[in-house]
Amino acid sequence: MKKIATAFLAISLLATTPVFAAEQESNPIQHEEGMIQQGEGFWWKELTVDEIMAQKGMKSALESFYDKFPRTKAYKIKGSKVKRIEKGKEINEITLSLISNEKESFGLTFDIKTEKITEYTQVVSNISESELPETVQASLDKVYSLSPEVKNLKLYDSAVYLPVIKGEKQLKTYSLWFNESGKREEGKTNDKEFIIIFDETGKVRSFFFEKLSLVNLEGNTKEEKAQDLLKRLYGEEVNEYKIKKVSDNSTKNHFNGSVAFMPISSEKEPILVEFNSKDEIIRFFIISRDFLEDAGLLQ
Repeated sequence: MKKIATAFLAISLLATTPVFAAEQESNPIQHEEGMIQQGEGFWWKELTVDEIMAQKGMKSALESFYDKFPRTKAYKIKGSKVKRIEKGKEINEITLSLISNEKESFGLTFDIKTEKITEYTQVVSNISESELPETVQASLDKVYSLSPEVKNLKLYDSAVYLPVIKGEKQLKTYSLWFNESGKREEGKTNDKEFIIIFDETGKVRSFFFEKLSLVNLEGNTKEEKAQDLLKRLYGEEVNEYKIKKVSDNSTKNHFNGSVAFMPISSEKEPILVEFNSKDEIIRFFIISRDFLEDAGLLQ
């Protein structure tokens, strides 16, 4: 279950990074020994601490980071070399994790070409519901009203993410993980599971139900249910999206159909809603246009 949840979180946070298989095939790139392919256009290799510190420019970049957060100098370092294709361009990075024995950790991205840390995210774990901002709690209550059974689940994991990209602070995001036992389960479990991600304004970025679904929605068709859900979650902002039907049968990812909302403004990103075999909504997430088109979901 934890693997499912982790994969979902990764998709929700990284879905705006498209890959292009066709460009990859026409412009093959070289990989160093030991690199593992994970999906099209993405390769990685785990590094030792010595390999991390031997990377040109790494010591200087980390020292600058330690100046901002002196406590992290004592944190454990883990990292991987990553090579990916984004919009036809090859990008080489080292992703780092600075981990403490407490609630805090940091994720860093080191650009091999510029020898700089281009972005980082502070992660604070084990946030209780009482610590959530009012905006987030209000949105969580809306979801509870759509699926009363969810309210009976117990919070077993949580985190707040504070990203900084090119020196600019981004919106905080809150990730909450619920199940019946209130404990983190390793391996398979029959527990009902609910995962949801908000930004600090209270906007729902994504959610996922395992052995649960939303039931208190108006409408008979997928489009009507998806439209009602977006209205419940986003209010009048629903008028800033146009509904677009996509595949009726998403068997390759075990979902039974999807509906996409395309924003009128180029500054907003699309929303994808997915259904189970009973035409019940079980997944909702903000995603990029490139991802939808590249995955061949749009008709």
